[in-house]
Amino acid sequence: MIAFFTIYELEQLADDQLDELYAVLERLLMATATGTAERRNILASLENTTRVRNRRCATPAQSL
Repeated sequence: MIAFFTIYELEQLADDQLDELYAVLERLLMATATGTAERRNILASLENTTRVRNRRCATPAQSL
């Protein structure tokens, strides 16, 4: 079964890791049947990934 990724878990990833995970989840989504638990987990994880990516774009970078 495909794991569900929480926002907290996704926030721990670097931008390139987050982008790679998003691409993998998109490919997995195409391979799952409608209405399955796996598909729901993938869709929820994609939504959380999008939220984290958008938040990072909207938040100014911290200065050193």
